[in-house]
Amino acid sequence: MATAMANVKQELGREAVILHTRRFKKGGIFGLWGKEMVEVMAAVDTAAATVAEKRPPTIIANTEDSRISAMQLEMSSMRKMIEQMLCQAADNSKESSPLMELLLKNDIEPTIAANLIKGLPDGQSDSRKFLIDRIVNCLQRVEGITVSPSSCKKIALVGPTGVGKTTTIAKLAANFALKEGYKVALITADTYRIAAVEQLKIYGDIIGVPIDIVYSPDELKSALDRHEDKHLVLIDTAGRSPSNHSQIAELQALLSVDSTIETHLVLSTTTKYRDALEIVNNFSVCFPQKILFTKVDEASNLGTILNLVYHFPTSLSYMTTGQSVPDDIELINSAKLATMILRD
Repeated sequence: MATAMANVKQELGREAVILHTRRFKKGGIFGLWGKEMVEVMAAVDTAAATVAEKRPPTIIANTEDSRISAMQLEMSSMRKMIEQMLCQAADNSKESSPLMELLLKNDIEPTIAANLIKGLPDGQSDSRKFLIDRIVNCLQRVEGITVSPSSCKKIALVGPTGVGKTTTIAKLAANFALKEGYKVALITADTYRIAAVEQLKIYGDIIGVPIDIVYSPDELKSALDRHEDKHLVLIDTAGRSPSNHSQIAELQALLSVDSTIETHLVLSTTTKYRDALEIVNNFSVCFPQKILFTKVDEASNLGTILNLVYHFPTSLSYMTTGQSVPDDIELINSAKLATMILRD
């Protein structure tokens, strides 16, 4: 930060006004291993400075407190003026760029939207196609669940409460057991909700797959050992509040009993981007390899998906499009999803 401030003073002089500062990490995965960066927004208004210099000295009292108050007032006025100019520029940009307006309408972060349309020939018929191609490029890392007849694949779904993990587990189990013909087992560690256990039991009976209920890491390890003969073991975990670090640590301890467990972070597309960002950051201690999105049919727009993937370039797996088991789930198709994100 000290280096950044020195650069501001060197570039803009001592009259520079600091409008905004922030620290962030660039690169890395799920907020880890990224390089810490500092961003400083500053400005200087030469007209305002000239007016200040021409004021009679009697206007400002000859006390240190008065000088500080006057300076703070002037800085506040200048900040408001700059903010108004920035807002006006943003409004003009939106009015002059239909593509930018479309992206912002679909909740794409302004910085991401600006990068996506940079260099595109706005107003031409093929501009939208080029934009979709760029979005597809951001979404190109898609990996579903790969099952082998000669080994046991272990999958755990983690995420906050209410995102639909239990129903999603049932959809995956039905598809792999009934449609693909694999030997599947279900394990639930969601013992906080009796209804969730009963729901999964019903699904297990209908699909014809065994289900185990576990209450501790040791019990999970034993259940996994019992089902080593299965092609696929699906583990349902209790929903955790992303701000409750003790619950997240408990989940981390549960999954650490087997290093071969592949973890999918389940997010609802109805979640606001800022909340989704917090979820991804806090669940990163569980080292999810993929993100699975639910409730695509309920979301007014899908900008959150692009925002997250843009900042956290991780693999996507499935998306759910309704409550029907086993039909309303599909492996993410980048081209289809890009078109959905850019819908009018």
